[in-house]
Amino acid sequence: MYVTYKPEGSPEQRWEFDPSRVRSMEAELIEKRYGKSWDQFRGDVQSGSMKARRVMLWHLLRREHHTLRYEDTPDVYAGEFLVEHSVDELAAIKDKLLKADLPDDDRQQMLTAIDMEIAEAVARGEVGGGKAIASSDA
Repeated sequence: MYVTYKPEGSPEQRWEFDPSRVRSMEAELIEKRYGKSWDQFRGDVQSGSMKARRVMLWHLLRREHHTLRYEDTPDVYAGEFLVEHSVDELAAIKDKLLKADLPDDDRQQMLTAIDMEIAEAVARGEVGGGKAIASSDA
């Protein structure tokens, strides 16, 4: 997934975040700060929990500023922090939807939303395989 932080009046920061590449000690710190399991944290970030996203921002900023305390993490506006799925993640979600036991109308609605997100990811310059490419209008 991609995480973008763009505070007012400051340059944008963007990270590629792969939850499977977080060391156990870091995950334990996140669990301690968030108060829930690693899997719950991951799901809550993706579903839009602001607390989970603030803990995510703290984690990402700590990679550059090792002594940053959670209490010193910026109080961000909701629109300043964006979490986007990669094309590969969206394809995996789509595959699960295709296999899920859902009513056809619900499945179609969800697939349409996923296809729109895939189109947005491609428009921002990403292709499958986890590789980013430069935008054609750059």
